[in-house]
Amino acid sequence: MINVLDLHDSVVRISGDIIATDVSYDDFIAGYDEMHVEWVNGAVIQMPAIDEKHDAFAAFLRMFFDGFLELTTGGRVLGDPVLMKLENVPSSRTPDLQVLLPERLHQLRRNQVIGPANLVVEVVSQGSRRTDTVDKLREYELGGVPEYWVLDHIRNSGKFYQLNDEGAYEDVEPDENGLYHSKALPGLAIDVSLFRRQKLPGLRETLQILEALLLEK
Repeated sequence: MINVLDLHDSVVRISGDIIATDVSYDDFIAGYDEMHVEWVNGAVIQMPAIDEKHDAFAAFLRMFFDGFLELTTGGRVLGDPVLMKLENVPSSRTPDLQVLLPERLHQLRRNQVIGPANLVVEVVSQGSRRTDTVDKLREYELGGVPEYWVLDHIRNSGKFYQLNDEGAYEDVEPDENGLYHSKALPGLAIDVSLFRRQKLPGLRETLQILEALLLEK
């Protein structure tokens, strides 16, 4: 099912299995806290199930971000089912990962982040491609999420978006060495070929990657 919202003179579409409508945000928080769902403009949307590869991607990235933050700025890495409630868009999603730097830690309230995280990552699952690449892309842009990664392990592809000065997302490519340089997390660069590997790095290799990255700074 697809619904259309008109937000700030821009069209946002909601796709997915809508299980309830006309639900206030307070009722959503109170009544759906044990379900794997998201909320957009009063619609409660059932999230698709994840597979083993999706879980491995999220686990590797959480380990990578945790290590980077511990060795640099500090902050928090939060995963599903922690919500991100955007302020300029009637949207409350549960990103696969959201990164909060110290200056945004005050936004964390129990099981939700009020306002945009510094960086959000969604890993595409069967049934979530349109939601991740269209719906959430537009919501996160309108909601002011500075940086958004969409990683599609099914198609071995990745997209990296950064907000420009006009508040619009730009699709940022890796450099000539295949490294993607984050703007939201200064100093972070990651070899995008890692995302095409059959087996993602474990703890030991992740630490080696981070050590090499920080030595280059």
